[in-house]
Amino acid sequence: MGSDRSSSSFAIRRQDGQILPWVAILMLSVLGLCGLTIDLGRGLIVRRQLQSATDAAALAAAQQMPDGDYVGSARSFSASSSGSNAASGYTADVPTVTPLCVAFLKKQGLPCSGSAGANAVQVYQSATVQTWFAGILGFRSVKISAISMAAMRGSKPLPYNVAIILDTTPSMNNSDSNCGSGATQLTCAEGGVQQLLANLAPSVDNVSLFTFPNVLSTETSRDYDCSSSANPTAVPYTFPSTSATSLSTMPYTANWYTPTAYVTYQITGFLNDYRASNDATSLQTISNLVKAAGGKSGCVGMSTTNENTYYAGAIYAAQAALVAEQRLKPGSQNVIILLSDGNATAKENSPGSGFQAGYNDMVTGSQSTTVATSSGSYPSWNGQCSQGVDAANYAKTYPGDSSNATKFYSIAYGALASSKSANSWTGDPGACSSDRHSYVSHPYISPCAAMQAMASSASTFFSDYYLPGSDTGCQASGPTNTITSLSSIFKTIAYDLTSVRLIPNDSATTTP
Repeated sequence: MGSDRSSSSFAIRRQDGQILPWVAILMLSVLGLCGLTIDLGRGLIVRRQLQSATDAAALAAAQQMPDGDYVGSARSFSASSSGSNAASGYTADVPTVTPLCVAFLKKQGLPCSGSAGANAVQVYQSATVQTWFAGILGFRSVKISAISMAAMRGSKPLPYNVAIILDTTPSMNNSDSNCGSGATQLTCAEGGVQQLLANLAPSVDNVSLFTFPNVLSTETSRDYDCSSSANPTAVPYTFPSTSATSLSTMPYTANWYTPTAYVTYQITGFLNDYRASNDATSLQTISNLVKAAGGKSGCVGMSTTNENTYYAGAIYAAQAALVAEQRLKPGSQNVIILLSDGNATAKENSPGSGFQAGYNDMVTGSQSTTVATSSGSYPSWNGQCSQGVDAANYAKTYPGDSSNATKFYSIAYGALASSKSANSWTGDPGACSSDRHSYVSHPYISPCAAMQAMASSASTFFSDYYLPGSDTGCQASGPTNTITSLSSIFKTIAYDLTSVRLIPNDSATTTP
């Protein structure tokens, strides 16, 4: 009996050690959960890295749209092995890049353009992450993915100084039924300017209106003085300095007219009162800029003149004014928007009428400080279209100070696509006929080619395709070739003066 009690007592004492296996199992479970937590946390970090890389790829792709190498740009900024955002710890696949035509962006004025017919881009990227502890449970790797969408334009606008140069020569009096019954080309152009003003940001964008030919500086207010039925008097073209850093009036003296008159290409100074705020939906009719652009009922606004076309001087004048304005707004950028048919045909000798009677379209002799010659270089009655291209190239590069370089938009309105011979239409001296000399910088150029050469790039050259007569018309060949109405052109330019931006991934509903 005593032996049995002794064995039973020993067995009871030995049961105390049975908890050790349970402790070991529990410790393994805790370590496993800690390992899974570490793997999960690492996965979340990699997921965030992959999303950032995908966002960067989408923004880079959008910057190259509509017809740049947006696919290559997305890949170069992706997390794939050849991308600049590749990181250790995971292996990312080559991203899938899809151009999209997003409906809500199109309604906001960002057209679907280019060969892809797109206004946005979607980038999808996946990556494989090796696990550290989950492999014990058989999960040696996990797949993660990220998706991002970016619009071509539409973010917060940059500060811009905008010089609009409108052609007011006789051709702008032609009718254009594309923008309204009985409307003249100038009326349609003014409507386009109103569309631009409706979409710029008055808090940061200052706008000045220029015209050619130049007019008497004492009469510019006639274009926005609603009590006046007359417009400023146009005079023969004067020639601002190519290197001026501020705008100044130019003297003009006719043989029969004293004292000396002073003329300008600028109608209004740089103004931001065209809308009450960035959120305002209507133009302010108290603004001289709005009134000059025909935006107030009962006001005359700008009108056509009797002088023929020559735009090089207006470009140099606008650039000089922009340089001065930029000094007042550090960090701002300069823009020129030129609208014309591009057919520079100012005559060496024109009978004219009134103030211009018996005098040239350009100042000559002792009429001003700088006068036209036959040299083919600015200022000259030979090579007139070429001089416009040279003036635009000067503004776009601004030698010696790239910070003052100007983004140049050109709008070919009723422009000839070819260099037609003289007298092909009654009174037509021929398209860019003064450039048909080997000694000018761009011989045998057409009005369409001149307007295109003035633009900063294919994406800043526009054409409405409208042309009276038998010419096939000037057509943009770049990403803007589907944007042909003046209203859409000016709205697109306003949108282009913003930057790319990310948009929600659930906005991928596209137009038909």
